[in-house]
Amino acid sequence: MEKRTVALGISVLVILTGFIIVVTIINPFRSPPTISVEGGHVLHIESDSAIVRASSLDFMIHLSWNGSYDLGVFHMNVTNIIPTQLNVESTTDYLFIRNTSISTIIEINPTNLDVSLEFSTVDDSTPLNFFVFGDSQGFQGGIEQIVSDANEFHPDFLLHCGDLTPFGQKNQYESVSSALSKSTVPVFTTPGNHDIRLGGLERFDDFFGPTRFSFVYKQVLFLSFDTSSGTVSQDDIVWLENTLSATPYEKKIAITHMPLFDPRPGGNHSLIDSATASAILAIFEEYRVNVLFSGHIHMFSLVVKNDVTHVISGGAGASLYASPENGGFYHYTNVTIRTTGFDIGPIELEAPSFQNNMLVVRGIDEDVTLSINDLQQLTKISGFSSFQNQYDNWRGYGEYIGVKLSNLLDIVGGISSSAKIRIIAHDGFGQMFSYDNIYPNESWYSKQGDMVLAYEYNGTKVPEWHDGFRIVMMPEDEAYSNSDCQQTSPPGMGYHLYPSAGARWVRFVLLIEVIV
Repeated sequence: MEKRTVALGISVLVILTGFIIVVTIINPFRSPPTISVEGGHVLHIESDSAIVRASSLDFMIHLSWNGSYDLGVFHMNVTNIIPTQLNVESTTDYLFIRNTSISTIIEINPTNLDVSLEFSTVDDSTPLNFFVFGDSQGFQGGIEQIVSDANEFHPDFLLHCGDLTPFGQKNQYESVSSALSKSTVPVFTTPGNHDIRLGGLERFDDFFGPTRFSFVYKQVLFLSFDTSSGTVSQDDIVWLENTLSATPYEKKIAITHMPLFDPRPGGNHSLIDSATASAILAIFEEYRVNVLFSGHIHMFSLVVKNDVTHVISGGAGASLYASPENGGFYHYTNVTIRTTGFDIGPIELEAPSFQNNMLVVRGIDEDVTLSINDLQQLTKISGFSSFQNQYDNWRGYGEYIGVKLSNLLDIVGGISSSAKIRIIAHDGFGQMFSYDNIYPNESWYSKQGDMVLAYEYNGTKVPEWHDGFRIVMMPEDEAYSNSDCQQTSPPGMGYHLYPSAGARWVRFVLLIEVIV
């Protein structure tokens, strides 16, 4: 009996072993395909699935496997599309598995190692309608209002004209991506100059895909090109002209970040390279581009120049560059295109309400809104310090962590030696500082040390630290006295107006502004 049991056990083991061998031969571990996307990018890939985000309404996906042993059922979650109007031309059979408002899951079971799927969006019978906005710069409140309106009124898509972030960090892209992901219509973006800072261009590509794209929808050609560096590459200029010269469509719309000219009298906050701007203007005029939408200047403006309408929609959250009557109000732009023409008009948004964990840094030509999370991405400085009040009493001793004022001002273009810095608190209190406070010479440095915007005190960060953000002077002796203050206050500033070192340590900082 024992021999039979042993023999049976050996037989089962052999059978199971053989089964395992057969299974291993038939279904080895699959390697993921190589995927390239024209008009989009890959967000995630595994051996049997991938997530692809479209950056236009017309795009193509190419998949390539190494060998036949890698083939099998493969699922693609394609996002940022209009699923109900999606048309697919494929070199293999496909099946729609599940749709949401802006995505679809497609199943393919390829028999060839190379597969291509070409996607286009079929027109419907309604007039083309979309929202345009720009320069949210990390303030997601404006985006939340725009997305709420989009989810209620259902435009065909949204266009963000750049400066989605304060300075292009991963956490900033995650924040704006999360806010935009609530939209039930597709969102297309172009990078702004803030988005490419500190390695931000690569992160833009990771989150939003190519910096240029084109598509045709409802008989209108859309082109988006990159001006985030202050100029336009020769490759992009050639692409613009070739795309425009080849299109049979009468209506044409271009999207970018920086306008080709500043419509304000005496303004120069536009494309830095004027020769390139003139060349693109000539191309747009030659090929009869109807509208160029841009941001960068924080206002609404509509100007017609040589039959091209130039619309600036830079009011999604960053601080404004004009008075309300001159276009300085928070807004997005609602655009409807009918056979009879274009309807273009701003829709006002509620003004941002900043808590004590956000502040604005404003340069001569640009500004940025920063949160406590943004500040923590910058090079930090820490040290102990204290100040003397008007009664010669010492206050505030402890360890401060923050960012040098010089590093903050670099984000908005730096300052000249003749410039002044105005710092305003939430309660309206303000102080003026000079270039020498920001970049002290050896004599001033021995008395003042580094000038720092602190966001943490003795281990407590803003917003729990209720005095922050706070200006802090960090001399080596850890004591900023009234005498030190007197010797580091330029004429007409600081000690000469109010004899207190403590008054220079502005609490509840809301605005840091360069003045010339």
